[in-house]
Amino acid sequence: MLSPTWKARLYGIGALTFTLLGVGLLYVTITEPIPQSPTADGDSQPAERPPARRTPAQHPLQGEAAPDFSLERMNGETFRLSDHRGEIVVVNFWATWCPPCRKEIPGFIQLQKELGPEDVTFVGVSLDDTGFAAVRPYAEEMGINYPLVVGSEHLTRTYGGVRALPMSFVVGPQGTIRYARPGFLPEAELRRQLQPLLKRLKTST
Repeated sequence: MLSPTWKARLYGIGALTFTLLGVGLLYVTITEPIPQSPTADGDSQPAERPPARRTPAQHPLQGEAAPDFSLERMNGETFRLSDHRGEIVVVNFWATWCPPCRKEIPGFIQLQKELGPEDVTFVGVSLDDTGFAAVRPYAEEMGINYPLVVGSEHLTRTYGGVRALPMSFVVGPQGTIRYARPGFLPEAELRRQLQPLLKRLKTST
C-alpha cells in the first residue's frame, strides 16, 4: 500500500504529465504545415482549403405580394395577374436574344402542358426592344403554349429591377411571391419549387 505522501506525489506527477502532453499537442496542431499538393512539374504547393459555402441572398420581394400588372397578350387579349388569384403563376422575364432564356423555355412549355390543368400558369414577359415583332416568329417556331406579353421599364422596376435575364418569380395562390430565381431556371428545380405549392393547392380545394 502506498503512503498518503507517495499518493500525493504520484497524483502530482500524473497531472504534470497530462499538462505537458496537452501543451505538446496544442503546439503540434498550431505549427502543423498546410498539406502540400503536387504540381505538374513535381513541386509541391500549399493545398487550397475548400471555400466556405455561402447561402444565396434572398430576393427582396420573396414573401411579399406580387406587383399586379395588366398587359396585352400576343393574341390581343389582356393578361392581368390578379385575375389568376387562386392559381400558381410563374412570371418569367425574358428576351428572344437571351441564350439562357431560350434554353429554359422548352421546360416551361412542358410544365405548362403537364401542370396547366392543375392551375399552374406561365406568363412570359418579353423585354425585346421590338416587342411582338421579335416575339411572334420565335413563339410560333417554339410552339410556346402560355401567355406572352411585352414588359416595360416601369414593370421591371416594380419587380425590384430586372438587371439580368432571365428572371423568374413563382407567385402562390394568395398572390405572394414564393420563389425568385435570377438566371437560368432548370425544369427540375422549378418542379421542386412547385410541388409543395401544388400540394397545398390540392388540399385547399
